[in-house]
Amino acid sequence: MKQHSLEKWRQFFNSRKQANYVKLIDHFESVFGNQSETVIAKAPGRVNLIGMHIDHQGGAVNPIAISETRVIAQPRPDDKIILKNMNPKFEKRSFQISEILPKKPIDWSTWTQEVSTKRQKAGAPVDWSDYVKAVILMLQEDQRQPDGSYRKNFSGMNVLVESDLPVAAGLSSSSSLVVAAAYTIIAINDLSYAPNVLIDMLGRSEWYIGVRGGIGDHAAIILGREGQISHIELLPINVSHAPFPSDYRIVICHCGIEAKKSSSAQNTYNERVAGYKIGLQILKTNYPQTFGPVELFRDLHPSFLGIPTLDLYQRLKTLPIRVSRAQISDLLPNQGHMLETLYQSHYPENTGYRIRGVCLYGIAECERSRKAVKFLRSNDIHRFGELINLSHEGDRVSTNGTEGFEPDISNAYLDQCSSLLAKDQNHENAQIYKQPGGYAASCTELDSLVDLARQNPGVHGAGLIGAGLGGCISILVQLDHVDELKNLLEHQFYKPKEMQPFIEICRPVEGASTFEIPIPG
Repeated sequence: MKQHSLEKWRQFFNSRKQANYVKLIDHFESVFGNQSETVIAKAPGRVNLIGMHIDHQGGAVNPIAISETRVIAQPRPDDKIILKNMNPKFEKRSFQISEILPKKPIDWSTWTQEVSTKRQKAGAPVDWSDYVKAVILMLQEDQRQPDGSYRKNFSGMNVLVESDLPVAAGLSSSSSLVVAAAYTIIAINDLSYAPNVLIDMLGRSEWYIGVRGGIGDHAAIILGREGQISHIELLPINVSHAPFPSDYRIVICHCGIEAKKSSSAQNTYNERVAGYKIGLQILKTNYPQTFGPVELFRDLHPSFLGIPTLDLYQRLKTLPIRVSRAQISDLLPNQGHMLETLYQSHYPENTGYRIRGVCLYGIAECERSRKAVKFLRSNDIHRFGELINLSHEGDRVSTNGTEGFEPDISNAYLDQCSSLLAKDQNHENAQIYKQPGGYAASCTELDSLVDLARQNPGVHGAGLIGAGLGGCISILVQLDHVDELKNLLEHQFYKPKEMQPFIEICRPVEGASTFEIPIPG
């Protein structure tokens, strides 16, 4: 039994000295009263240390769970959802489930694309309530029967949300809300899902928002463990853990630019994802025998392809560095329908798609994500930190505060890697995981913060978090250098910009859960 009276919950959390939950309960009672029993759930945020921008490509992620979103919900006799947030930035919202549901069975991918396109054309911003709607829609549509009716019609709810996670910081505050809301909906409507099934559904639920992302954030939030870094292989999901070193901390710092999921940020995000798809199709067209069996970027690896690494570099030379849609049509003359569908999610950048840079980044990041947990398990913290640094170099857009940085992904560079491997197949600098590529999802402020953090002698790695374009960086630092790092950042980054310092010191926490009160005895 996961539903209890407010007073019973209050006694439970008082006994555990968890004042934040008691405060949540008191506020809920002042807003909604205590007429019926309630459900309480929590979901952490996440910091993905290695495995950026590849969860939708089947690549592994290596996150820790941090902080949390707390949700308390009470069933209603109707199908109305009333949402209240303890953050005054987010206004009270209400809607009826029956009014947001599609009138007939849908294809989720097509329908959400239509909803997102319509929202963008209307210039309507994404509202915080849309994340709760996304969960309700996905879970309710899962109840759809062949005749169009639902096996179960969801109960309405009174919902109160509180979170320690900063918004638009790249810490998955939105996915944390999605997961916490899902847990309350599942409990109130007496549903049950295996974790891997739920993770997949919640990842796809956010397509309703307009971001065609993967399931890495949701997997990290649900499968996190206290004191552990997760290694989560995706499509299908397989999770393992490794101890996070007790004498290190992850320091989170905000660069001062919000990583908003605005239409422009969504456009850049979806354009980069499209680059993977276009690049893979070009490789399949040019080398059908080698790349024909490949469906996901995680399989663009010599051991899967059955070719030497130096041959892979030579084949990557056939990918254009920048390319327009007209040029893509010439390169992929028989892929018109695929391209037309792909283009619906974004507008092209004026300078064209970054095909080679994105693809080289994706191939290398998939390999970095494989190596990360191995380095941790062998206590090779230096090499683990190097992976974080390499990943950020692939996202870099500026040097010394000046925009316009372009990575070296030229034919000459790839020839050099091939030449080194021809002389020594184990040459370290020519290995795939050592290649930054050029995903370019950083910004000047993120790059400056990363470069400053790396000046501290106790720092082993620093790089952006999440989708990029603003938000936070994560810094892997020895515990006895944390104070020194804080002082450096406060005086050399935040103070000159007249910004309030945003510096959080983190250790891994437990994943999402719905609270239960133990039965005495």
